[in-house]
Order: sequence, then structure tokens, then C-alpha cells
Amino acid sequence: MQIPLYMKVGDILKKEIQEGTYQVGELLPTEDDLEKRFSASRTTIRSALGKLERDGLIIRKQGKGTIVREPKPIQNLNLLTSFTETLREKGIVVETGDLSVESIPAPPRVAQALNLDKGQKVYLVRRTRIADGYPIAFMSNYLAANMVPGLEEKKNLLRIKGLYQLLEEEYDLKLIRAQETIEAYLSGPLEMDILQLTERIPVFHTVRTTYLAEGKPFELVVSIIRADRYEYRVYLENRPQK
Repeated sequence: MQIPLYMKVGDILKKEIQEGTYQVGELLPTEDDLEKRFSASRTTIRSALGKLERDGLIIRKQGKGTIVREPKPIQNLNLLTSFTETLREKGIVVETGDLSVESIPAPPRVAQALNLDKGQKVYLVRRTRIADGYPIAFMSNYLAANMVPGLEEKKNLLRIKGLYQLLEEEYDLKLIRAQETIEAYLSGPLEMDILQLTERIPVFHTVRTTYLAEGKPFELVVSIIRADRYEYRVYLENRPQK
């Protein structure tokens, strides 16, 4: 079977991007130049660029051209990993911006998710996560306070460790599974302020409930994440039985 020309062009450009011929932030040649280089039609070139854009390698901006973009870290949804672990596995420098830890009565939604009695305390951990110098996410973690006594005293550790790493090392907690919902929408004024955005972009809104052994709910985390700098991958296997 003959490979379509647009795929051949896309594969060549993809290889050149991966090998550093075109660096992150650089412009690719114009469509006119690519037409001449590959002796291809405008439609073929645009199809090739469209595939590169869907693969997350480039971004096309009106009036500017085609720009090589920074690869997105990908979180595999079949593994229970923290946001920080996902980023650091890709060699990304992760820092903490604004950080607060406070003990509060569990809000109704949190109490319901964590099977807590009315008025029972939770720790609320709020953090801005910074990846390679860019604010990429704002996270609000609600943790059953009786499981993590003195968490506010470990605030400085949270600046250098992922939360899950801290829970495992400091409290010997074993996180077994989680249930997460993910929505995408365009950022509004609140998200633009929190993530220091200059224009509206797609963001993820995620809500995760994390469980310990024997199905005990322990954590509810609500996150706002830049969709242009982060990606989710779902692993699927087998057809449902009829």
C-alpha cells in the first residue's frame, strides 16, 4: 500500500523536529517554501502540518506562522501517579508557587466523597504548580485530617516533594486506586489570573477521589491544568462482554 504524500512530508518534518533541526519556539518554513521543497500541493502541505499539530509538535498561529511547540507531558490514566511525578518523569523541572495548608471543616461535597461526618476536619492544600518556569496547574487537595496529623508542619516538604511521595514517606499511606473525572473548557478570568494567562486557552478541570486499602476514600483533589501544556492518555483493553 502506497503511503500518502502528506504522511511522508509529515514524517520527515517530525523527524527533523525531534532531531533538533527546528528548535522549540522556532518557525517552520512557510507553506510556500514547503511546497517547493517537497514538490507538493498546498493541500498536501496543510494536511501534513495538520497531523503534526494533532500530534502536539507544532502550533499554527494566524499572522505568525507555524511554531515548534514544547512537547506535552502525558499522564497515563491506567496508573495512579501524581501530577508532579508525571512531570518529573519527563525531565521537567517542577516548582511550587503559592502554597497554603489549613485545617477546615469538610465542605458538604468533600464530606460526602470522603464519607466524613458533618463538621469533621480535613486539610486543604492549595498549590500552584510551575513547570519549567510556567504556571501550569492550580490544585486543591482535601485530605482526611485524622490520617495526616500535623500536615501543616510539613509545608516546606511540600515545596520539594510531590504530595503522594510525602504521604508514602512521612505517613506510610498506600494509595491503591482513584476515580477521576476530566472536563475541558476555555479559561475564564479566574483561570487566567491563577495561571497568569494572557489569552483564553483550553484548560482541564479534574476531580479525583483517591482510595486507600479496603476501599477507604482519603483524598479529593480538584485541579485546573493548562491543556496546551499537558495531556492525558487512556489505556483501553478488551471489548465489553455481552
